Amino acid sequence: MTVELKAIRRYPVKGMRGIDMPKATITAHKMIPDDRRFVIATQSSTGQDGVHEWARKSNFLQLVNTPKLAELGTEYDDATSTLTVMRNGRAICKGKLDDAMGRTVIEDFLKAFLKNDIAGTPKIYSVPDTQFGDMKEPYISILNLASIRDFGERIVQAEIDPMRFRGNLLIDGLAPWKELEWEEDQIIKINDGTFRVVHPITRCKATSINPDTAVSDINVPLMLRKGVNHLYMGMYIEPVSDAVITPGDTVTIA
Repeated sequence: MTVELKAIRRYPVKGMRGIDMPKATITAHKMIPDDRRFVIATQSSTGQDGVHEWARKSNFLQLVNTPKLAELGTEYDDATSTLTVMRNGRAICKGKLDDAMGRTVIEDFLKAFLKNDIAGTPKIYSVPDTQFGDMKEPYISILNLASIRDFGERIVQAEIDPMRFRGNLLIDGLAPWKELEWEEDQIIKINDGTFRVVHPITRCKATSINPDTAVSDINVPLMLRKGVNHLYMGMYIEPVSDAVITPGDTVTIA
């Protein structure tokens, strides 16, 4: 069966909802453009100096510590670095994230929206030539939709939204959990792009948050441990060539 790239997603603001991309221009040894480019932090989490380099996700607002973020949708214009925040399908604020005034618009909204959920004032940060993936290295996450379906149907006995796992590349046509057999440095081809396998992604309790309701409704790490005796869902890969990839592209495992 042909393995196909079904979706490409990026998360311009770490912790906020992902956005589907019609295509992605991949650069060797880089994350997807603008993926996790911005982070939200408070003085209590980063100190007075703010954010000046890559830091661990525990320093920032994310679903595991601020599940209410799941109530918000996002749209993003990469040409202008403009974020539109949505709620219940309606745009409620918009700001250019590479501009101090634009960031203030979003920050003021988040301060009011999260006033009972966080300590301190939320600030949006970016650092030149830095993206805030969970790993410091420039990895891209890939999810096997068959594994997610099997996890839901056989183990949880409920439909599982892949958005829980905040992946960049969603593929289908591979047998469930087959991706976990990929070996380190094995080559994956997507269209004319070449990627090397890094390692499986260990899942934390942030995946327990329902991306539609912002409620922790399934203990995903516990269910993974009980059902398949590990905490993995998805793999990290690293691009080793430049490419343009599009949903519908064939995925080849070398």
